[in-house]
Amino acid sequence: MGVLAVDRAGTREALLDVTEKLADMIRPLPDTAIPIPGAEWTVGETANHVAMAGQLFVDLASGIPRVHGDMTKEGLATANAEWLARDPERRADRLADAIVSSTQTFLDAAEGRPPTQPVVAPAGKMDMETLVSYALTHTLMHACAIARALRKPLPVTRAHVKLMMPFLTVGMESFMLKEKTKDLTACFLLHLRGGPQVAVTFDKGVLRLDTKPPRRVDCHILAEPVALFLVAMGLKKQWGPIATGKLMTWGTRPWLALQFVGFFATP
Repeated sequence: MGVLAVDRAGTREALLDVTEKLADMIRPLPDTAIPIPGAEWTVGETANHVAMAGQLFVDLASGIPRVHGDMTKEGLATANAEWLARDPERRADRLADAIVSSTQTFLDAAEGRPPTQPVVAPAGKMDMETLVSYALTHTLMHACAIARALRKPLPVTRAHVKLMMPFLTVGMESFMLKEKTKDLTACFLLHLRGGPQVAVTFDKGVLRLDTKPPRRVDCHILAEPVALFLVAMGLKKQWGPIATGKLMTWGTRPWLALQFVGFFATP
């Protein structure tokens, strides 16, 4: 069980919906060799990655251990590149079908497992419920990248971000950059507008997450959910949301908010 409780039914429904929207975006494409803005992959490579990740989620939910990378950004990048090199499939309709099929199979497998069953996933240790939140986050991250490449509306909503928060807190623990936080002593309180709050406390390379701050808060961050997701996933720079009031900060050390996202790797 993570810091935040998982809305099991809501997360499952959202994952199915996002998967269908992603499949609908790519299925009619005659050519998937469309570059993803700001990334090395094409739409076809990204869709292939989502399909293969879906199969990994199926295995994990079925109790089959899978090793993919070493829980570092660099290790995951290497493992992902090896995946893509092994599977040349880039045809849009086949990838769309594979994404939908693997998602449904994953959810069916997860439904038959205890929600608190521990799982070791590429993004760290979590329970089965949080694994579904992870799958939603992973799918949406890449669906948004594909939508940008195709100049389509982003498929993420405020409600989605609330459903992803249980995994995102696990991701903070897994991908904290110790070299950037080794000298940091600070308590942040992250307020998700219309959603939960999470206290994020750094003590010289050690991270603690709580629903309530364990001590005086140094830096409050109030975030519009979609803006937070896009910035956290590296899909948007923070300056636009700051300028438009979608990311706000106050406290005794408010300047730390500008560094917050940089304390974590974006896999």
